[in-house]
Amino acid sequence: MFDIPELDDMVCRQLRPQDLAQCARVNKKWHTVVIPYLWKDLSCLNASSSAQRQAFTALLQEDYLQEQRKAEFQKDEHVSEQPVQAQPSSPSALAKYGCWIRILPDPKGLVQLSDDSIQMAQALTGQDIQFTEQELLLHFFKRHQAAQLPHYTLEYDTLESSPLNETVAQLVLPRVRHLSVEASYRGKRGELWKLKRLLGRCSTTLEKLTLEIDYHYDDGLNVYVGYDPDFNTEEEEPDTTSSAEWSSLKELVLCPRDCVGTPQPTTFWSWFYERCDQVERIEVSKFRRGAAESISKDILKYMPRLNEITIGDGTSRYSAIKPDRVRSLLSGSRNGWKTIVLRMPVKFMFRSRGAIRKHFPIIEVIRMDPVSYQTSELMEMLSSSPNLNTFCGIAGRMGLNSNAFVDQDPDTSVLKTWLCESSLKVLKVGIGHIPRPELEGYGVTEEAHPGQGREIQGRVYDRLARLTNLETLSLGDIPEEVTLSWSREVRIQRDCLEMSLESGLHKLSELSKLKELNVLGMKARIGIGEVQWMTEHWPRLRVLRGLDERDEGTKAAVQWLQEHHPKINLMRAPIAGTVNS
Repeated sequence: MFDIPELDDMVCRQLRPQDLAQCARVNKKWHTVVIPYLWKDLSCLNASSSAQRQAFTALLQEDYLQEQRKAEFQKDEHVSEQPVQAQPSSPSALAKYGCWIRILPDPKGLVQLSDDSIQMAQALTGQDIQFTEQELLLHFFKRHQAAQLPHYTLEYDTLESSPLNETVAQLVLPRVRHLSVEASYRGKRGELWKLKRLLGRCSTTLEKLTLEIDYHYDDGLNVYVGYDPDFNTEEEEPDTTSSAEWSSLKELVLCPRDCVGTPQPTTFWSWFYERCDQVERIEVSKFRRGAAESISKDILKYMPRLNEITIGDGTSRYSAIKPDRVRSLLSGSRNGWKTIVLRMPVKFMFRSRGAIRKHFPIIEVIRMDPVSYQTSELMEMLSSSPNLNTFCGIAGRMGLNSNAFVDQDPDTSVLKTWLCESSLKVLKVGIGHIPRPELEGYGVTEEAHPGQGREIQGRVYDRLARLTNLETLSLGDIPEEVTLSWSREVRIQRDCLEMSLESGLHKLSELSKLKELNVLGMKARIGIGEVQWMTEHWPRLRVLRGLDERDEGTKAAVQWLQEHHPKINLMRAPIAGTVNS
């Protein structure tokens, strides 16, 4: 190890737990430096094997027994007139190194207590000691009061029958940074007060909260689950909630599954939203009918700092969000949205388009699912947003219309000025409708006159050349950030840019900040000449995705890159034609 703490920190933070364990065995000096990093983050136990969990249980069991013996000696000494001499014993590993723990593992399944381990403990102590997994966990969490738990999922429906009930309520929730609550209130009226009591135990360190709650009719009545006129009675809602505010809560995820109609107001929801005044990011998914309007009113009233919204969860392949629901949710920001992510198909119509338009002056990030847009709608976002730095979206299956993307004055043929030309850093779009007479097959557009295809490509390159601060340019298949989570075929696009020097690639020589280029699924013509030009004019290029090695020219280009620029990550195009998103 180095004698400079800053260098030790840089190195140790990059090492895996297995490597840190090996380093700790080198000598005393390395052991002293490495041990705090080895014990700081125990979240690696979440993915550990059964043998590793049993080893951890043994450490925890040893520490628990030592604490029990210590307590018994102190009790005997207090009762007896003569002081009792405690038997010396070396401290357990948790006692020696537990002071370094800052990040805790998920308690579910962490402790694996077996009959053999209990018998071994009894043999060591000579006593008939009985303890449970829950008692061990209680001991573990009590000992490390300062440590925090990155993420915990609370299955509310089974909480009463869970052996971790007491542990969760008393010791886990106050130190969770991201809490997920999965609950279904079908046929259970007045259950929300229990959820309120649990959430009240969360501390000011809570950073993210995910609530998945069903809204159902109760026995056919027009009363929503959780709504009770006598909600405030002491018998139903004991006053045991914490008064601390969630001052660190920045992100809220709401999944009101199977919502029908308009949710009724409840004491729980008013209490809940009053504690969310620091939230900056919200995600809403799995909603129907009146949920959008109700949620929009609440976030507009209670969340003044909100500036990022994600709509949809990316799991619904065919159903589209209706424009009125999008409009309702987008109206829930007081100061405007800086980030809008649409992860479900959206049918843009005039009303929902206007809901996004008013955010153009401040919007910085737009990510949209690749279904059901008009090219003109997306072009308006690009041309009218002065602070836009990330734009990710595709119109239809074949991409943006190339003539619309060029966006030139019809009278003078001069390119119009986009307000985001100097701010845009990430552009992920498909550009189509370009005649490629040298190709055959589905998607090939015929030329109106000879050379039309190259003329259109030249104008597209002219438009891209204006985006001089681009760091990521993705013209290929569906961008991965907004791809829905199902297996799909890679889209083969023929009416796209050639990406060859002859077609006008050389016009992009000013994109010197470019770090990533994606041409996945494009019928591009990239050979040795093109990659040599890229490495010369794009010195920061580190990712090149989608080169099809089935083409002989491209295969030679790949070999040249591997030999001369091995630092460039070549993310290969899948030969089978399918990928898992």
